[in-house]
Amino acid sequence: MGYRLEWRLVGREHRLLDSGEIDNGFPDRQTAFQALGAFLFRFPVWSRDTADDSWWAQRSADADLKVQITLREQPPEPKTMPALWAA
Repeated sequence: MGYRLEWRLVGREHRLLDSGEIDNGFPDRQTAFQALGAFLFRFPVWSRDTADDSWWAQRSADADLKVQITLREQPPEPKTMPALWAA
């Protein structure tokens, strides 16, 4: 089981400007939280939004842009054999 940190850059009126993923996933929850902490540490204003189980960060309290970060559990990829090997 792995974890992903997904981010969304939003502007005024919560308009989505960009989105992506931090470091293409993490092997465990602790590593994902360490990466989240390192990411949030770069911003002077940040907090947790318990309503949608995410975090947000801004450069200042009156900034127009906000980064929203969500931690998602990623199910393991099924281990399947190529059709040629299964035959």
